[in-house]
Amino acid sequence: MDPPDDEDDLPFSQLVAKQQDPVLPDHNFDLNTPTGSPEFAASYNKQQRRHGKMFNDPVHNLFRLDPLSIDIIDSAQFQRLRDLKQLGMTYYIFPGASHNRFEHSLGVAHLAFEVADKIWNSQRAELDMDRTDIKVVELAGLCHDLGHGPFSHVFDRTLLQSKGVYGWSHEEMSGEILQTIIDDGHIKDDALDDIDMKRVQQLIVGSCPNHQPAGNGAPPLNDKRFLFDIVANGRNSIDVDKFDYLARDSHYCNVKVSCDLNRLQRLTKVLDNEICFKWSEYENIFELFHARATMHRRVYTHRKAKAIELMLVDALIAADPVLKMTERIHDPREFVKMDDTLLKQIENYSMLHPHFEDGDDHAPVVASQKIITRLRKRQLYKYCSEVIIPPNVISANLWKVPSGQDVISCYSGPVHIKEEDVILCENSIDFAMKSQNPLDNVHFFDNFDSQDKYSMLKNTVSPMYPDIFQERKLRAYSRDGSPDHVDAVKHAFDRWVSKMWNDKVVTSTPLRPPHTLVKKAAVPAGQIDIPRQTLRQTAVHLSMDSSGSRMEKKRKIHLDSIPE
Repeated sequence: MDPPDDEDDLPFSQLVAKQQDPVLPDHNFDLNTPTGSPEFAASYNKQQRRHGKMFNDPVHNLFRLDPLSIDIIDSAQFQRLRDLKQLGMTYYIFPGASHNRFEHSLGVAHLAFEVADKIWNSQRAELDMDRTDIKVVELAGLCHDLGHGPFSHVFDRTLLQSKGVYGWSHEEMSGEILQTIIDDGHIKDDALDDIDMKRVQQLIVGSCPNHQPAGNGAPPLNDKRFLFDIVANGRNSIDVDKFDYLARDSHYCNVKVSCDLNRLQRLTKVLDNEICFKWSEYENIFELFHARATMHRRVYTHRKAKAIELMLVDALIAADPVLKMTERIHDPREFVKMDDTLLKQIENYSMLHPHFEDGDDHAPVVASQKIITRLRKRQLYKYCSEVIIPPNVISANLWKVPSGQDVISCYSGPVHIKEEDVILCENSIDFAMKSQNPLDNVHFFDNFDSQDKYSMLKNTVSPMYPDIFQERKLRAYSRDGSPDHVDAVKHAFDRWVSKMWNDKVVTSTPLRPPHTLVKKAAVPAGQIDIPRQTLRQTAVHLSMDSSGSRMEKKRKIHLDSIPE
């Protein structure tokens, strides 16, 4: 039996359960209920896909998405996200990080609905909200990553910039791809009209620096500016996109973070057109950004993960004259043809192109294949050293990334270093707003009856909060993986740092010496090959536990009798 359509017929206890139950159909925007919009009632046949679909997610458990979202999910453009790793090449370092943009997008859509639905249930009258607002927020969360290129941020932040392409954003491409989904007829009977479509695009690119929220012919959302705080929060960077990727990435990489995301979703209220948080959540919000910095330091900018990304970029740049990837970024229908399978396409280029020959026309592919072969054999670019860039140098606008020749000129050893073998890259970790404290842009309230919002200064909360919210490092890598060459690049880099900052800045911990194989004598049968030093340390430890000088002496004599 279907649940009653009129909420007045439900007791309060069932209303509460209904808000928490993902199976009940209050989530369906197309149903003609008192809480829904009549124009969406005819969008779907109530007997077909009335309840949307259920998803059993390892991060958010069981949740359901609306039939309108399912129609978008069941499109080739959205299914492409299954072939985009959420963390790109980090999977080569963290074997558990095999999750894709597909499940991340589902999770963001679910959280976006949860936050918007909570606001609608508690403040819809004063905010003049309707169910259409919830619909566009969920769709923005669902489609916000449609425009990601192969290997996620490596494509737009490294590859395109290496090719001299600036100003391109995956957020704007997401909106264009969503338009192609509608043009292809995946949305039935105009369930998403032009105005709502433009609102979804606005919410996706809302945090984009070059975006004008009232553009693209859509009516401005200034009267409901708080909707921009849900999916892509350009005000203080607290949004459900961050909630999902921190929870999902830490889960799959087995990295522990201490932020309570559930409290941040529930202890909120809209005041003065802004999502505000209860005052008790100041430390929890700090932990959110601290968790982000932790994930960047331990996972996203892992030394070897970055080395693999540098190899990937070299391979893609080498193959670009043939694959023409950078020419596809302005056409959404061409763009969706690219995903993480590009590496396999390059490796198997001869199979896909029967007339492939090792000639000048295909020399870029051959060069790219050689780099990929090194990657498959784990012959990676080598990390050499890194240094923290002094904050005073950055604040005085005196910093720029040096060239490889600048570093090589500081080396006078016997190893010949080529400029093309040295890679210098800047690595920045912050609290999501560069050098600013994002909590300075967060407003709080006392209790849920409050009508006023206010800021909280970190020094009034605790004197232990930091004053600096960004660190920038310069790393040196070597394309030549031989130990002598790596040591030479490190030596040159250290000399360059000393020359620049007069020994006031110290580089990273010295590299461990390379492993050497030592031929050991055969161990006679019946004996255990235990290093002599290990035996001595174990004996001293045991003698201290027993606190007997006689035992210690006896064991030392016994050890001295062991041949080297």
